Amino acid sequence: MPAPHGNLNNNKYKPEYATQAHKLCLMGARDQDLADFFEVHRDTIHHWGKLYPDFEQAKRSGKMKADAEVAYCLFQRATGITLRKQRVTSKGEVLNVEEELPGDVRAMEFWLKCRNRHDWNPKQQIQIAGDSQHPLAFLLNEVGNNGTESPALPSKK
Repeated sequence: MPAPHGNLNNNKYKPEYATQAHKLCLMGARDQDLADFFEVHRDTIHHWGKLYPDFEQAKRSGKMKADAEVAYCLFQRATGITLRKQRVTSKGEVLNVEEELPGDVRAMEFWLKCRNRHDWNPKQQIQIAGDSQHPLAFLLNEVGNNGTESPALPSKK
């Protein structure tokens, strides 16, 4: 779909934009951020991706590498990590110290919900059975049975 007549953004593209878009996407830029940087509308960014395969490839590879880095860091946080630090004592000595960070439960939950949504969905799926005329008959029957078997007043202990 070509740009409307008089739209100068269609002619604004330069080959070096692919490299710039790649670097911006490595830093987490979204399509709207690219549009703001190049001073065009977000639709123009999509249009450039269709017209210039190098631009689209640069954009995709930058986003993919950034997402992979975040996933790697999330995985490390979920499973725990050993940090190597240097500390300076009051005498001026530099000590190499290893610090163990245990796995973070929230990071574990997030990772599992994203990777295996079916098994780690926080919403419970409950299936209720019954016939078409009385779909809750089994529940009413159970409530009725509990009512006849229990005393009217609670027992004192």
